[in-house]
Amino acid sequence: MIDVNGGRRVHLVGTIPAESTSDALRLVSETVGDATTDWLPDGETGNRQNWIGRLVESLRQHPDLELDKDGDWSDYESTPGFRVKKGHRFDYVALDYFEHFEESWPVFEQVRSDLGRPDLAFQVGIPGPIDVSFAAFGFNPLLGLRHTRPFEDAAVVEVAKIHEKAGDEIVYQLEIPIEIEVVNRIPKPLRKAGARWMAGRILRLVERSPHGTRWGFHLCVGDMNNEAFSRLDDATTLVQLANALVRRFPSGRKLEFVHFPLAHGSEPPVRDRAFYEPLADLAVPADVRVIAGYAHEAQSLEEQQEVRSIIEGLVRRPVDVAASCGLGRRDLDAAQANLRQSKSLLS
Repeated sequence: MIDVNGGRRVHLVGTIPAESTSDALRLVSETVGDATTDWLPDGETGNRQNWIGRLVESLRQHPDLELDKDGDWSDYESTPGFRVKKGHRFDYVALDYFEHFEESWPVFEQVRSDLGRPDLAFQVGIPGPIDVSFAAFGFNPLLGLRHTRPFEDAAVVEVAKIHEKAGDEIVYQLEIPIEIEVVNRIPKPLRKAGARWMAGRILRLVERSPHGTRWGFHLCVGDMNNEAFSRLDDATTLVQLANALVRRFPSGRKLEFVHFPLAHGSEPPVRDRAFYEPLADLAVPADVRVIAGYAHEAQSLEEQQEVRSIIEGLVRRPVDVAASCGLGRRDLDAAQANLRQSKSLLS
């Protein structure tokens, strides 16, 4: 097998259960060392641990929205949802991606200097605008799609501000669980066409980003309280959406990686080859890293190696190792165990 990826690496999806950026990066450094990919997140600590919850909660003060139903985020059925006030238009929202980047950037610069990796890029997680909109409007598909544009516009502004400050030292990870669920619900004969349509919607943000920006896709099945949102029977939906995204990826921007979720939250990946068979149809170019999100502390190393062998045999190249989602919904011991497992799977 030709090692087109230059050797397996560990990819960190986003959140780390730590008190601060420096604590998160120190934990990764001590556990994984220099075996990470060429980009690293800041651990998305504090109110970012639960992904977009803070963004939805901030809408309680939005002048054009009102609460339609309340929720405490205990599960997917218990989230707050909003509606547009009568006589109002919802056409603007503020996001906080640049604010958190500015806080973390000096710490990140020091860490990469300490690691002796001056070319290490800062990975900035960007929730898909469709995903934020769906969550904001109570997971109502019609309202979610109707009101995506303000979240897209706001994300474009945030990416432009970050790019102006740090240029190509940033890799933006576009995080898209709702899109997986939507495509997965399309009848199988129409799913490939549905994936192409959805890819066009996803890529609008990338197309509107500055030339020279670097991107990766975190295909996601959700991870609220370490429980998955989507249930996949096999990898077909992931492969069809990934192929559509790669095929339509806009010129002038760089696609660095595609990450596939192959476990479901607290449930480890299955060991049945049939689940992974669709990966044989994956059409990701050799210069784009394939990241398999199968690392899971609830499986033995031998079982995980078996899964890795199936995946790499079908993809026909070595793949990077990751968890299926960020580690912030695990406790510290479980997160450390997952990181150790990930590193062990490199050899």
